Amino acid sequence: MDEVWFHLSNQLEMLQVQASMAAQQGQQWCMAWLTQLRQFILQFCDEQHVQYAKDIMLGVATSVQRGWQEVKFQYYNTQWNTADFYRQLRILCANKVSRREAMFCLTGLVIGTVTGYYIGIYWKPASQHIHHIKAIACHHYYGIEGVLMIDDCEMPAIKKSNELLIQVKAASLNVIDTKVCFGYSRIYRRLLNSGKQKQLPVTLGRDCAGVIVDIGQGVINFDIGDEVFLAVPSWASGTMAEYIIVPETQVARRPKTCNFEASASLPYNGCLAWDALVNRSVIKEGNAKGKRVLIFGGSTPIGCILTQLIKLWGGYVVTACRTNSVPIMKALGADEVIIINETDVEKELELHDKYDAIFYTDNQPFQEYILKRHLLPHGSYVSTVPEQLRSDSLGFICGSIFAGCVRIKLLIQYMFGFNMHQWKEGAKLNVTYLRALCDLTDANQLQTVVDRVYAPYNIERALHHVLDPNSIGSTIITFQ
Repeated sequence: MDEVWFHLSNQLEMLQVQASMAAQQGQQWCMAWLTQLRQFILQFCDEQHVQYAKDIMLGVATSVQRGWQEVKFQYYNTQWNTADFYRQLRILCANKVSRREAMFCLTGLVIGTVTGYYIGIYWKPASQHIHHIKAIACHHYYGIEGVLMIDDCEMPAIKKSNELLIQVKAASLNVIDTKVCFGYSRIYRRLLNSGKQKQLPVTLGRDCAGVIVDIGQGVINFDIGDEVFLAVPSWASGTMAEYIIVPETQVARRPKTCNFEASASLPYNGCLAWDALVNRSVIKEGNAKGKRVLIFGGSTPIGCILTQLIKLWGGYVVTACRTNSVPIMKALGADEVIIINETDVEKELELHDKYDAIFYTDNQPFQEYILKRHLLPHGSYVSTVPEQLRSDSLGFICGSIFAGCVRIKLLIQYMFGFNMHQWKEGAKLNVTYLRALCDLTDANQLQTVVDRVYAPYNIERALHHVLDPNSIGSTIITFQ
C-alpha cells in the first residue's frame, strides 16, 4: 500500500508542477496583453491615428494566437499515461495488498462517502440574516402549562413551487389544541412531517385567516396580497405564528363580509361540521326539510355552524346547551332549546319526539347510549369530539410496527398520487368545504360566532377559556 501511495503522490506532484507553470505563463501573457492595450489606448487618445490603432490590434491578435499555441503545446506534451498507471496500480495491489486490506479500504470509502453526503444535506451553517417571528408553541406534553409565546421563532421560507407564505392575522383556538398539549397525535406528527415539525416544540392552531405575502413558482390560483383562510390537521404544523408556509391546495379566499377574526373562526370547525352533515349523517341539503335534528352542545363552534346549516336546509333544530347560550341559539335559528345545567336531560328528552339525526359536539362527558335511545330506526348518530388515537399509547415494539405500516401506506399513496394530508381529520378539511362556507357567509346565510379575542401573550387565559363549558362559539388569537 505504501508503494501505491508513493506512485500516486509522484503523479499528483507532477500535475501540480505543470499546473503551476501553466498558471504563471498565463499570468505573464495577461500582463503583456494589458500593457499593450494600455499603450494602444494612450496613443489612440493622444494621436488619433487610425492606422496605428489597427497595427496595435493586429499585434494583440498575434500575441493571443501565439499564447494559444503555447498552451496547446503544453497540453499535448503532458506525460500522463492513464492505462499504464492503472496497470501498475493493479499489479501492486495484486502483489502487496491483501483482500482483507482491500475490504477495509472499500468499507472506509463507502462509510466516509455516506457520512459526508448526509452531513452536507442536514448540516447548514447558521444564516446571518434570520428574521424572527412570534409563535405560540407547546414545549412538552404534560398539559397547557407548557404553552408559551416564542419571540425568536425562525421565519419560514418557501421551499416548494406550490407553497404560499401567509402572514397570519388571526387564528382560532380549539379543544383539539388543548389535547395536543397532552401529546395528541404525536406519533402521526413524527411520521407525517419533516424537519423540525416532527418534534417539540409544537406550534398550536388548526386554522387561520391572513394575507399572502409570497408565492412559489408553481402557484397559479393565488397572488401576493390575496386574503385567504385555511385549516390543517392535528398532526401538521400549527397556524399560530405570524408567518406560516402551506400548499395552495389547502387554501381558499376568505369571506369579504367579515373581518379576519371572524374569518378565522370558520375553517377547521366549519369543515368538520360540513363533513359531519354531508358524509356521516342522513341529513343532506336536499332532504333535510322537516326532519328533526338534535345538536347536543349547540354552543360549541361546530354546534353553532351545524345549527345554521340544518336550519338553512329546512330542518327542525333542537339544541342542548347551557343557560347563557340560549339567546345565541335562538338568534342562530334553533327551534327548541334544552338547558343542560338546569334540567335532567334524560327526562327532558323523554318529553320530545325522536330524532332523525343526533350530533354530539359537547366537550363535556355524557352517556352516548342515552342519546342513541332517542334516535329513529334509520337515523344517524355523529360525534364530532376528537377521537382517541390508539397510536399515542403504543409501546416501542407496537409503535415500530405501526410506524412501518404507515410508511408503507405513505409509499403506496405517493406512487398513486394521493394527497398525503388525507390522514384522520385531514380528510375532512376539504378546500371545497371552505369555498362553500365562504359563499354562505358572503350571502349572509351563515353567521360567525366569536366569543373572545386574545393577544398572543394571553395564550394561557385563552386555553382555559376554550375549556370553559360556558364559552360560546370560537376563541380567537389575533396577531394584528
